[in-house]
Amino acid sequence: MSLSLDSGANDADELVRALRFASTAAKQLPAAKALDVVGAAPFGTQAQKLKKAVGQIFYGLAFGAAFVASMAGIYYGNQVYGPEMYGQNGMAPAAEAHAANKNYAVFDLNLNVRALREEQLKRMTKTPELIILGASQWQEGHKELLKGMDVYNAHIHRDYWEDPLGMVELLVRYNKLPKKLIIAIRDKQFTPVDARKDWLWEPGIPAYRAMTQRLGIETESYWKTAPYHRLQALISLPMLFENFTRWYNAAEHPGPTTATQLENMDLIMPDGSIEWSKFKRNNVFTPQRTANEVDALVKANLSSPLLIDPQGVAAYEALFTFLKKQGVQVYLTNPPYNPAFYDRIVGTSYAEGVGRVEALTQKFSTEYGFPIFGNFNPHKVGCTSDMYIDAEHSSPQCLQKVFDQFLALDGVRKSS
Repeated sequence: MSLSLDSGANDADELVRALRFASTAAKQLPAAKALDVVGAAPFGTQAQKLKKAVGQIFYGLAFGAAFVASMAGIYYGNQVYGPEMYGQNGMAPAAEAHAANKNYAVFDLNLNVRALREEQLKRMTKTPELIILGASQWQEGHKELLKGMDVYNAHIHRDYWEDPLGMVELLVRYNKLPKKLIIAIRDKQFTPVDARKDWLWEPGIPAYRAMTQRLGIETESYWKTAPYHRLQALISLPMLFENFTRWYNAAEHPGPTTATQLENMDLIMPDGSIEWSKFKRNNVFTPQRTANEVDALVKANLSSPLLIDPQGVAAYEALFTFLKKQGVQVYLTNPPYNPAFYDRIVGTSYAEGVGRVEALTQKFSTEYGFPIFGNFNPHKVGCTSDMYIDAEHSSPQCLQKVFDQFLALDGVRKSS
């Protein structure tokens, strides 16, 4: 009888060992054997322990299932109420409107602009003569500033060195590689991934990876560039609350429009540029706000020196070689700062970093024969502080001066 009881006790203890912490199970096993030897351990006690363990398992599974379901609900909710940033095909309606030569109204410009560019390129029926690749410094670069040239402003918010590779991949993929391509190089263009403080670049990584394979160059590791922060935002309850309340309280919702400016909503234009709402133009972008933004960026950048990722530089060299072989005429540029910002960083380590980026741009120009226009120094371009909404983003008045330099260069090339 003792053999039979000992066998049952061992089976129960083995299951408990698999379900509980090892240290607890290790203490129970010798105790059970000792009680069995003197015949004092009733089988019911072991059955009760097993029942308790099984109950804990089911409780844990139920809790886990509820947690996963709640995360899935938050994920889905953010996609529904924040479609322009998080929707699976959230920018497709905007691209459809643009294909019909309509503008598209949005709450603000916090959107997945990289997805928008791909959706737009899918629907383009012809290749523009000129395409602009750069960051949001170029967002108000309307086609009218290029004096009748067929232009697509493919600017991307907070672009890094992977973004031009990804954009060129999309241009090739959809057969929209133009005759002329402006590639803007901003101050933080070559910042390494681990030194970045924003994450809008994450959705552009798949296209970047495809281009590195096309070029046959080294690709950054998946674990280094995985969209961790985008996933974090998608399962964020505060983000869902913000998206839901904005959607619920809005008098107007995103959609196509023939209006050229709206009272409270920003516009994305068919040429890729943007138009601010009347409210922001008249009430938000004040001189005081601009001064505050300049102060904040000066303080932030003086303690954060510019870094240049050698892998990014090598990737640009491979990209430029590819574009040259494809017969694309590339123009390089550096976007001008607000003079109020530029003058305050002169002589600092940050200004030295800006100088290194400018020198690198000059090096690319010399090695590949790409003309340069514009300058980080706004005084060389003719832009004044009243032409900016912050330290970096200029108005069409400043951009006109920059594009006039491009048009002069392009005119010289045409005549030669």
